[in-house]
Amino acid sequence: MEDSSFSQPPTDTVPWTFQQTLSGAALTLVPWLFVVFVLNNLGSKQPTSTTPLSPRIDLITAIVDFVLSALIEAAFLIAPLYVANRFYQAVKRDFKPRGKLALQALGFRKANIGQTSGWVIVLMVAIYGVNILYQYLIATLHLNIQTNDQVLLAQSKYAPLSTYASLLVATFVAPICEEVFFRGFVLMGLSRGMPPGWAILISSLLFAIAHGDPGSFAVLFIIGLALAFLRWRTRSLWPSILLHTLNNGLGALLIVLSMWGVIH
Repeated sequence: MEDSSFSQPPTDTVPWTFQQTLSGAALTLVPWLFVVFVLNNLGSKQPTSTTPLSPRIDLITAIVDFVLSALIEAAFLIAPLYVANRFYQAVKRDFKPRGKLALQALGFRKANIGQTSGWVIVLMVAIYGVNILYQYLIATLHLNIQTNDQVLLAQSKYAPLSTYASLLVATFVAPICEEVFFRGFVLMGLSRGMPPGWAILISSLLFAIAHGDPGSFAVLFIIGLALAFLRWRTRSLWPSILLHTLNNGLGALLIVLSMWGVIH
């Protein structure tokens, strides 16, 4: 029987070192957080619009937002791909392509479908339950907390196409880029210098901080724990990408249904 305790080191030990992980994480997250801070600060200073944008302006804005948001998310891929590829530069291409080895080191390998499906369902239900509990606490305690979901809903009243663009990036681009960085690169790199349990906690903390959403910090941290545990448990990045996509997709669906007046 397989031992599932956190004291067990992962079998897919990555080639980059603990120090290189810290350097790559710092060089990625410091500029990322600066950009998030600037964008949030600029957004807070802009007056709230009550007049819907014209369809043409909204479409142009949506295209620009989609491209810029996708490029910003893609910044998460730079350090993992660069560091992973460095260790396979000397590998002969007639043996195995360097890029394939790098992707496998980051976690792009087959996972047990039965095991993966069970964990994804359990963790998805748990995350959904945490979200419901969090919203209940906010309403019950009358907390003055604004989440990114609420910001998107407010934006949808005057720029619906731009909101759809943001939701598309969140559902289909962010899960891949963020999983490669936080679970493929950071989590496994930290595991080389500390117990997996600590690596899961720290990578999840960084994941929550990187979103720049104080109102959802607690929920994001718990989501990060679920994604990190899934990556560690299945030894593949695909399950965490799937769970991340499902979670963001469900959130996007609820926002769209609210935009359409189906739910309130």
